[in-house]
Amino acid sequence: MAVRDDIGSRGEAIFYVRITDFCGRKQPLFHPRFLGEKAQTLDYLVELVGAGERTPFFFVQVKTTREGYTKRPQPPRLKVGMSRHAVQRLALYPAPTYLVGIDERREEGYILAILEGMTDPISSFPTNFPLDCANLRLLWEEVRQFWKGRGMDMRHSVFTM
Repeated sequence: MAVRDDIGSRGEAIFYVRITDFCGRKQPLFHPRFLGEKAQTLDYLVELVGAGERTPFFFVQVKTTREGYTKRPQPPRLKVGMSRHAVQRLALYPAPTYLVGIDERREEGYILAILEGMTDPISSFPTNFPLDCANLRLLWEEVRQFWKGRGMDMRHSVFTM
């Protein structure tokens, strides 16, 4: 029987494969950067490919399960969740942040935005938004729009002369 860390590692690998799908292009839409085994809240910083001079990015937490799906409601929900405290922690990041649920057995993934002010725990994961090419394109555009026009230039620092 696989141990929890092995299932989690496989889930992270499945996420990496799904998020870097070429989707008929010469290069993938995203470049994910794993933040390390010990990162408490976030698993990946993901950069958009081909979005211009400044590189928009978002954060991802990956949750993996072998438990399958609920029988109700329709559509079925993946049997993976997140505590209230973890949702609140993710919602504090001042950048687009997403939770990805991975069905390890089917090697499928689903994405859910974690928005500012979210506080409720996630008891099971919606399957409305699979990590497929159509949703990857929507994700790319959503994150690009978030960063577009934001005044993110650092103009002053105590460490300049």
